Amino acid sequence: MPKPQTKHPHLRPLNPGRDLAAVADLIDLCFDFHMDEEGREYVRQIRRAANVQKSIFGMGQNIGSGGVPMQGFVWEEDGKLVGNLTIIPFLRAGKWHFLIANVATNPLFRRRGIAREMTRCALQYIHEHNGVTTWLQVRDDNPAASQLYESLGFVEIARRTTYRTSVKPAAIPAPSSSVYLTSRRNSDWPSQAAWLKETYPPEIAWHIPLNIHKLEPGFWRSLMRLLGDETVLHWCARRKERLLGTASLETGSGSTDTLWLAFPTIPEEDALFSLLTRVRSEAIAPRAIIVNFPCGVAEKCFRLAGFEKHMTLVWMNNPMNQGQSFLISENHITVKA
Repeated sequence: MPKPQTKHPHLRPLNPGRDLAAVADLIDLCFDFHMDEEGREYVRQIRRAANVQKSIFGMGQNIGSGGVPMQGFVWEEDGKLVGNLTIIPFLRAGKWHFLIANVATNPLFRRRGIAREMTRCALQYIHEHNGVTTWLQVRDDNPAASQLYESLGFVEIARRTTYRTSVKPAAIPAPSSSVYLTSRRNSDWPSQAAWLKETYPPEIAWHIPLNIHKLEPGFWRSLMRLLGDETVLHWCARRKERLLGTASLETGSGSTDTLWLAFPTIPEEDALFSLLTRVRSEAIAPRAIIVNFPCGVAEKCFRLAGFEKHMTLVWMNNPMNQGQSFLISENHITVKA
């Protein structure tokens, strides 16, 4: 468990056995306005885990549960949990990377430096555990949070927009160009795989539910999807037999379908628009479709095809300087070279 280097009167490590229900309440309070159904399901998942943790708390055990926060820090005043920060470790190429998430402060306690202190303490913990880099995401409509993280050494790496269809069918204009659509051919896979890696680069792909191998053609891949009760539909856009881009719609057991687009860095917009309209016309209603795409790229295509902008997240990174140490005191943390 994370531990502050010296005792702090309000900051302490997260205790899953007793804190998860209060963390869920705090996330609800701070983010309810922005949450979609998947976000609310995440909060419900935390509450379910809280009940399990409570039942085994007396045994001194903790169990993990599909993304539920198990490491991090909380801020407590007068016995009330008013701040939370989650730390998520992940291993890449034999090195530890970390994600800071669920940074939340009760609105009545904001502008007192609580988020800053929790973030500094998290950086100390990550430094002590040999983390090579730390990631976080912040909404683009929260410039104050971006400035806070920049002051702590984070830099912007990318901006990603999530689009979402509404449950009501959109009045979609018919595409008009020399682009035509086909089913995917096995020979299209090398280009699709390469474009997927361009559209969803490694620095962001680890945090979105993209499994490129699931989209790969072949009998065994199809069999595995069938056994997992998953369906993936593929379309390709072409012009005079030249492949311009692909769209893969992944359907699972949840309430939404996920669309994966594979295009060169600068897509031909009539090809993208044609694929988006075909996906909308053939998708199963009333299930919503979500798609993640680089911010600012072909936004008009999404809007005309009936996709609404859900949110834009700024991806920020702090490459941990192993020559630094983070010292926490009762009032602040200092950084020493």
